[in-house]
Amino acid sequence: MYERLVEKLERTTSIKWFQGHGVEEGWITEAEAELGYSLPQSYLWWLRHYGNGRLDGGSILSLTPPEFRDIADDDILYIHRLNLADEDWVEQFPGRLDLFVPDSDELYFFDTSFVNDQQEFNVMRYDLMNGIIEVYAPTFAEFLEQLIDQWG
Repeated sequence: MYERLVEKLERTTSIKWFQGHGVEEGWITEAEAELGYSLPQSYLWWLRHYGNGRLDGGSILSLTPPEFRDIADDDILYIHRLNLADEDWVEQFPGRLDLFVPDSDELYFFDTSFVNDQQEFNVMRYDLMNGIIEVYAPTFAEFLEQLIDQWG
């Protein structure tokens, strides 16, 4: 199902990843219980098979062991908790689940307010300089493929 993505990951030097460092199923169960919804299937596939990745100095957010979750700045739940503590953020982005912040000019997030026909959340790109939010990819897998294509 993700053969094309696996091939791209094997050939790329832009995304640093470590296959075989997948997250534990219990971490996924805990995360989904806290969030109140299921994570997208292609993101779950990534978590189970790769677990983490870095690009352009930023981490593609993952799940860390629960005992480190309160201090792990690459944990999707930790970042989400920080965002929820900001009342303005909650008002402005109620369905946003941050995914990747490569630099200060943009960030990528799941739009959890809409489940597309593939039972995935759209991955949105937020251009912080211009205040523009746009659909970047309809699935997490396509998000990774586009990042690889974009970064070479």
